[in-house]
Amino acid sequence: MIDYGDLLLAPLYTAFGVPAILTIDDSDATEADLTVIDKTGGVMVGDNVAIGTVEPGAILRLSDLLGVGLTRASLDEATIAFSGNVWRIVSHHPKPVPSGETAGEIVLILELQS
Repeated sequence: MIDYGDLLLAPLYTAFGVPAILTIDDSDATEADLTVIDKTGGVMVGDNVAIGTVEPGAILRLSDLLGVGLTRASLDEATIAFSGNVWRIVSHHPKPVPSGETAGEIVLILELQS
């Protein structure tokens, strides 16, 4: 079986990743240090290219999120800071690899925090 995390994703995150601080919407405002790929220039939202929209986003490895003791549900109502801005996570969806969702990524749809 191909290890997509080590062979494909690790080099991408080494080359293009930026440090980020995820702040969870809990009573302690729990923070976690992560690495994301900045896609605030826009990611395609929707399956139909003809009517899809482009929204600011970021991509992170699910294994990194799990590695700091968090889950995808932790992203609900959370904020993430990177590249000099703080963003509210509006929604998120998995971007699995052939070896499964856990080895893949999560696409974050973001809104600039005012």
